[in-house]
Amino acid sequence: MFAGRGIIVIMIERLTSFVVIFGLGVVLPPCNAAPVSSKLCPSDAKLARLLAGSHIVLIGKMDVPKQRLAEQARKPAPDYVDIPIQIESILKGESMSSATVRFYPQDADYKPSIGALLDLSGEPAVLFLTQIDDGPVGLYFAGYTPDSLKRATAPTVAAVRAEASRQVQIIGAWHANSTLPHFSEVRALIARLGQVSDDEQQRVFDRLEALGEAAVPAIIAQMDDRRPLQTQSISLVNHAQDAFERMRHYGPEQVVDGLDAVLNQITGESFGSIVNGGSSRQRDMAVAGWRVFAADLACKER
Repeated sequence: MFAGRGIIVIMIERLTSFVVIFGLGVVLPPCNAAPVSSKLCPSDAKLARLLAGSHIVLIGKMDVPKQRLAEQARKPAPDYVDIPIQIESILKGESMSSATVRFYPQDADYKPSIGALLDLSGEPAVLFLTQIDDGPVGLYFAGYTPDSLKRATAPTVAAVRAEASRQVQIIGAWHANSTLPHFSEVRALIARLGQVSDDEQQRVFDRLEALGEAAVPAIIAQMDDRRPLQTQSISLVNHAQDAFERMRHYGPEQVVDGLDAVLNQITGESFGSIVNGGSSRQRDMAVAGWRVFAADLACKER
């Protein structure tokens, strides 16, 4: 990850063929297909993407260590600052009374500013967080946006609660849909993954990417494939305008990880950093986020 960027996860636990989302009291069927209806559209598409990419969303009061934050902010290469949170309410994620968010004390346009943290210290705020289970373990601001920290006004809290409920309904209504465009072609390509190695595996991922946006729902519908890859490597052309490398290189461990990288390549969206592997719950959350994204694609076409 880039220094200071939030990484993305909800607390989800797989139980036999069901998924439980803690804090929402909902048992969902396994997510392996397409939504039943496209009529349940978000009132705020930006909020929908942020919530889908957040593992934990809470209302709480941050106890910002102002002196340490100022000391680290003055350094050219600062250390992360741990910010304790007294939790008042969980809007998405597992029940907890307190938490700590890790913050990289350099201002950037992809995360809350130092000023925003200081302004909301001790005040009720809505925090959109992601949980990392390996490497730099902990909670981070989610979504690569300053919107992951908001003042907890009544309208803001109501909007987040409504969107969380909407996404639960979408995932709960998920079902297999083999009539999606490119579904059979995607299925055949995915079936080859885990059985091929080196150049042939790369060609499969390249072919999936070449199918483009029209195949995105079909890829999402079939992405929850936990088979290990024979070769834990994938390279995709870096299309970023400010790219300093021609290729982006990843180390996916499972089929689902590689498909997550392909979906990010096609859409520019991210719902959990599993392109280099991750925990089971990180994969569960990434897949769930992509399924909400797929459901909302139909809303853009209305």
